[in-house]
Amino acid sequence: MINIEEHPVDSLSIDCESLMITLHRVPFDAYIMTRLLDDLAAADINVSVISRTAPVGDTYDVSLIVPERHLAKIRDIANELGDDFKEVGITVNKNITRLNLHGIGMRTQSGVAAKYLRVFADNDIQILMITTSEIAMSCVVKNDDVKRAVTAIQAAFGLE
Repeated sequence: MINIEEHPVDSLSIDCESLMITLHRVPFDAYIMTRLLDDLAAADINVSVISRTAPVGDTYDVSLIVPERHLAKIRDIANELGDDFKEVGITVNKNITRLNLHGIGMRTQSGVAAKYLRVFADNDIQILMITTSEIAMSCVVKNDDVKRAVTAIQAAFGLE
């Protein structure tokens, strides 16, 4: 019998067709995130990742990954939001790539996250965003670092 969880990592996928929207200093008492997500949905823009920081005082920061092909609509939505909520800083970063490490074995084997992050640290690659699930781990990096990161990740996890 083959144990499909024997190997913690099966593949690495690369998403270079997305961008990251970040909202800074979002107050807890406002419906800013709801408004942003409603506006994106109304524009038929899919949000693939949402990552929020722990609160600092009465505010938090949040980043979303969305398809870059909708950049013009996203800029309009971000500008309207910024006009209505002047206390919130909004950045749109299209110079990013998401590296997605996948493997069913991540459910039962420890140390995958440590090894994955060590690859970035050892290669002096800044991680802009991290998200995880039971069988996947995604790191967002600058486009300039992608080739180095992919080569190092493939070597570390024996991926071709």
